[in-house]
Amino acid sequence: MPPLKSAKPRKSASLWIGVSLMVSLLVVALTSGCGDNFSELEVLPTESYMKKPGDFLGNTYTIRAQIDSQVKWEKGVGRILAVSPESGGARLPVFVPDAVGGNLHIGQRYEMRARIEAGGLIYVESLRKY
Repeated sequence: MPPLKSAKPRKSASLWIGVSLMVSLLVVALTSGCGDNFSELEVLPTESYMKKPGDFLGNTYTIRAQIDSQVKWEKGVGRILAVSPESGGARLPVFVPDAVGGNLHIGQRYEMRARIEAGGLIYVESLRKY
């Protein structure tokens, strides 16, 4: 009578396939929830914001704008930019932290995910060129 074969190789392969599948699902779940979902955000109503910025405190919006000028830059902190929104209206001052912005140039157009902070400051959380 021949010796019985061990089921270890089959269990090992199944285990690795199962682990790989779980890791893949975890990666997809984490990356899909953490993206810059600009499309889910309301566009900042610039005219209303300019009249009463306090009404928008704590809210998050999307802003599609072109960089008009750099007002101030401080190493390790970030920069304040004046941007012209695609939706029209007056130029807006936005704060872009160093961790968010890379090489930003006048004339470039960006879609920004921005939160309105204390004092009506438009704080850019993330941005991408368009």
